[in-house]
Amino acid sequence: MYAFEESDTIDAELDAVWQTVSDVPSWATWDPHVLQCGFDEPFEVGSGGWTISRIVSGRRGYFKVAAVDPGRSYTTESPMPGGKMLIINTYRADGPGRVAVHRRVEVHGPFTPVFRLFWAKAFQGDTRVTFQALEQEARRRTAEAGSTR
Repeated sequence: MYAFEESDTIDAELDAVWQTVSDVPSWATWDPHVLQCGFDEPFEVGSGGWTISRIVSGRRGYFKVAAVDPGRSYTTESPMPGGKMLIINTYRADGPGRVAVHRRVEVHGPFTPVFRLFWAKAFQGDTRVTFQALEQEARRRTAEAGSTR
């Protein structure tokens, strides 16, 4: 197994962060890592979708939602040759208007050395960019909700 983790604290409301990350069809509109995506089911364990990422462009990667703790965390599982990739995302309020974000990526199986050699560094670097984009989108959603009240 190969794993890495990234954490940060962003300026956003926890509810807006959760609304953003659980709105899978919108990922491609705000996350620069995701070029295209599809997700036709409710955001719950067993639901599935696909993404085409900037890092592995041109290849559709499939995933299933493996775990959900609404408002706090979710895990996706993606098949890899002879194994799988887990992406574990957690969110926690860290004071007013602040959210601690954390992502752990685990790659299991014989494909692990290939992933580590070709994609791990870019994937890990992209995580911080995704956190920044999440902050911007959650703040945009909060502002938009405030203007419609």
